[in-house]
Amino acid sequence: MFPVEQHTLFCTLAGSQAHGTARDGSDIDLRGVCVAPRALRLSLFQQFEQYEGPLPELLAQAVLPQIKAHPTAARALDIKAECVIFDVAKFLALCAAANPNTLEVLFADPGDWLFERPAWRRLHAQRFHFLTKKVQQTFLGYAMAQLKKIKTHRSWLLNPPTSKPSREDFGLPIAGSTLSRDDQTRIEQSIAEKIRSYGIDNVDLPKPTRIAIEQRLDTFYRDLLSAPQDEIDQRIRAIATHALQLPPDVVSALNAEKRYRAALKHWDAYQSWKSQRNPARAELERRYGYDTKHAMHLIRLMRMGLEVLQTGDLRVRRDDADELSAIRDGALSYDDLLAAASELQRAMQQTSATTSLPADIDHSAVDNLLLEIIDQLG
Repeated sequence: MFPVEQHTLFCTLAGSQAHGTARDGSDIDLRGVCVAPRALRLSLFQQFEQYEGPLPELLAQAVLPQIKAHPTAARALDIKAECVIFDVAKFLALCAAANPNTLEVLFADPGDWLFERPAWRRLHAQRFHFLTKKVQQTFLGYAMAQLKKIKTHRSWLLNPPTSKPSREDFGLPIAGSTLSRDDQTRIEQSIAEKIRSYGIDNVDLPKPTRIAIEQRLDTFYRDLLSAPQDEIDQRIRAIATHALQLPPDVVSALNAEKRYRAALKHWDAYQSWKSQRNPARAELERRYGYDTKHAMHLIRLMRMGLEVLQTGDLRVRRDDADELSAIRDGALSYDDLLAAASELQRAMQQTSATTSLPADIDHSAVDNLLLEIIDQLG
């Protein structure tokens, strides 16, 4: 491992400290970019994509004065700081893919910058070239992941699992299986291959075109099968097993095994969630019936994505920080939260059709930018 701090190009505050929603007890998240040494970059036997862990000592010496002077981060100096530093190649690749986490680093408010080298200014000056229509998919995808957690945790609050699932609960033998593990693997691979054949994974298409077609196929499947999103996979699996002409008893056994494994995974996730919950956060969940911190992130992500589509800019430090903090404190009922998320999703989809943002980044320009940065510092 090379001395990351000596090759760091940039470091900034991230998370609540960067969004303006930090409060007493909020930790310090640091994100940065480095340029790995050329020998490591060209090695056949080693690779480096990112460093993740405590703030490196030499970098800590450089950023500590800025943290002490920061209006909110200074209050968290006694809390352990977590640090992620991306190699510039991975960083630019993620930005090019409209990854929300790395775009927030690229567009971080200068007031939250902690360390920079001159080459960072060159990279930062090109930041708007990384905003594309893809933000509609990525920011919405991250937001929907928050919503899924909210719904799962709410189900645990209202109707907690009472016992660990057993094989007998699913009509399966206590020991062993009605099918050998090799047979299960072989048949499941056939089903997966059949399902893949219904899609466009093996069709050579530009990514924006692929995303648009996948959206239409998803709508088509929902309308055709008259099923909500969470049942689509199950319905398509049934179509695939029928097309493969699998015997009914084999299908029944496979599906029972699949349901059992899913239930067991759900039980383990519930036990982990129950044992690791932050007490203050758990009290908010109990009081309002859902995870309000996830709700804050859900609304923030959707608003940020919508703003990018509308304005062509990404505002990391939030003008609506007080409102977001209020959401975290339970300002929205569960039904109001779902309604707000639905309206934002609709607005993002509509705005994506009319935005002036390009469909994709200029690949050659990004490659040239990467080479320029590496030539300077690699």
